Amino acid sequence: MKKTYVLDTNVFLTNANSVYEFKNNDIVVPLKVLDEIDNHKKRQDSVGFNARLIIKHLDGLRAKGSLSKGLRLGKGMGILRVAKASRDLPKDLDFSIPDHQILSVAFHENLENERRTV
Repeated sequence: MKKTYVLDTNVFLTNANSVYEFKNNDIVVPLKVLDEIDNHKKRQDSVGFNARLIIKHLDGLRAKGSLSKGLRLGKGMGILRVAKASRDLPKDLDFSIPDHQILSVAFHENLENERRTV
């Protein structure tokens, strides 16, 4: 069964090529994750290298179409899409906290895709 993965910043900063390792499953990247990646791109270590590389990957995809609508990563691979955080959160989550914004994307994806594992 096809799954949807909502990826956190650390996935990209650890392995910039990780988007190509989810086979035919879809990937949702919270917009807040892109902000956080951007904050690391000037670092002169492996984290900075991975930040720059994932930005390059995403720019290459963006040249082919809309990241907000979603783009197929390749033949036999899933779709990558960038999503905004939803302010509709469980009451114990504070939208001003970046990790909660990322969780809100996962929460919203789960509500929208009841038949799919998110």
